[in-house]
Amino acid sequence: MATTRATHDNRPTAYVTTHAETYSLEEVVRISGLDARTLRWYEDQGLIEGAQEDPYGGRAYSPVHLRWLEFLNHLRSTGMSPADMNHYVELYRAGDSTIAARRELLEAHREALRARSGEFDSTLRYLDWKIGFYREREAVLERATASASSTAEA
Repeated sequence: MATTRATHDNRPTAYVTTHAETYSLEEVVRISGLDARTLRWYEDQGLIEGAQEDPYGGRAYSPVHLRWLEFLNHLRSTGMSPADMNHYVELYRAGDSTIAARRELLEAHREALRARSGEFDSTLRYLDWKIGFYREREAVLERATASASSTAEA
């Protein structure tokens, strides 16, 4: 989420609520960086629930919704599948008896990310080499063009 930064105790700022008890759809979109369609998708998937209707007929979200959205955004940005996100939410809603299962799910996802991280490192090294190759070729072509121009002028 756009408002995520560490507090003195390393909790994301969404955990430190200094705003009203509820947030409008527009506020959640601004704070989270999500668009309204994605927010609705999270609701339709059952990943967040309980948004109330405000007195004007709009959606009213709580600080808890903001924390969930922040967490879900982190999971989504790391490539966790919607099915795994749903599984995590189901475990969470089942209560404390599922803490070990939730931790294991997150640990497995973390290990998959670490494996992908190695693949990205390899790809980045290759791209660095390829970019360097093109820079060298550009320099050779520039020298050849400059040499041809100076020969033609003479």
